[in-house]
This record gives sequence, structure tokens and C-alpha cells, in this order.
Amino acid sequence: MRLYLIGVGPGDPELLTLKAARLLRELPLLFYPLEEGREPLALRIARPHIPEGKPLLPLPLFTGHDPARREAARREAAERIREGLARHGEGGYLVLGDSLLYASPVNLLPYLQGVEVVAVPGISAHQLAASRLVRPLAMGREGFAVVAGLGEVRPEGLEGFRSLFVYKAKDPKALARAFPGHAGWAFLRLGMEGERILPLPEAEGGDYWTLVGLWREG
Repeated sequence: MRLYLIGVGPGDPELLTLKAARLLRELPLLFYPLEEGREPLALRIARPHIPEGKPLLPLPLFTGHDPARREAARREAAERIREGLARHGEGGYLVLGDSLLYASPVNLLPYLQGVEVVAVPGISAHQLAASRLVRPLAMGREGFAVVAGLGEVRPEGLEGFRSLFVYKAKDPKALARAFPGHAGWAFLRLGMEGERILPLPEAEGGDYWTLVGLWREG
């Protein structure tokens, strides 16, 4: 049994890799994450590349703080994957962005012993964000950093990077205050319908899909 973790990119269906598009066409079965109250974005991105009639199986996803519910969702998702692969031999799990960057299916791997897992890289949101502004991620000996914004993001140790990207940025204005030597933007629904790019001082509270990009000035 083989499971492909297919990175479908940040939002624009044209940003899928050729390999991802081929697998969407050829694999006999596709899984996608479904969380109550949230649109299944990975499926929305991939749908233009999926042949009509392809079996699509939703998998439960719980990202809250209740460990019992989280464990139950992961076990149920893993069981559905095993059942699907037992019938079809192989299948693909649709992953928003890259297949291994803040990717929920990685949490299922401990429950999938005996299943061969293949990761298929995808374009990440910070790559698309940099392209929107034509600002480099890094140059020469510089580096760039990617962090999660679900908690406080402190500048210690991050000031030297050419660019810094904060996924799931809950408080864009707090990031502007924390990094005064950086020019920053908030990227909302990047690559999707309704995309907005706002200078940090104009951005209100972010949500789970808000990405903040900060570039060191000078």
C-alpha cells in the first residue's frame, strides 16, 4: 500500500507541480482533510486537475486543544486511509502548500505502519508572497526564516534574516511593533479568490490563513 502526500500549492491551481497534476489524474483514490467550519481548501485548489468521477474521501481533521478529540480524529483518519488503500492499492492525500510544511497528515504517520509514504513537494505560501512583491527570500550569505504565529513571535534570534514569514499570524500589528526595522505585509487568502495584500499597519486581526512577510530594511 502506498500513500502520496501531494502538496497542491498555496491557492492558485496553476501553481501545482507537473508531478502533482499527474498524480491527481492517475491515482485511483484521493483523500482530503475536512475540519468542521472550514472550507476544504486543498480540494478546492486541486479540483480543476481531478477527473470527474474520481473517488474523493474526506478525512476528519481536528486542530483544537482537546487531546482526546485530536487523537480520535487522527485514528479515524488513519483507519479510513488504510481501508481505501486496501481496496485501491495506492492513493493521494491533498495537502495545502507543501506536503511537509505545517502539514496535518504528518500527524497520521505513526498510525500508518506498513504503508509506504511518498512526499510530493508543493509551492509554499511564502514563495508566492515573495513573488507578489518581487522581493527576494534571501541573497548571497543571507538566510530567511519561517515560524508559526499562533503564539508570541519574539525578535530575538530573528533580526539577522533577510526575510521572515509568519504562518497563521493572529496579530499582524503586534508583529509590526516587534520588528520595527522591517517592512511588513499581511497576505490574506493568498492565491485564492479575494486575495488581499496589506501593509502591516493597515492589517486588522489575522486568521488561520493569514501569512505575514517581513523584510529587513537597509
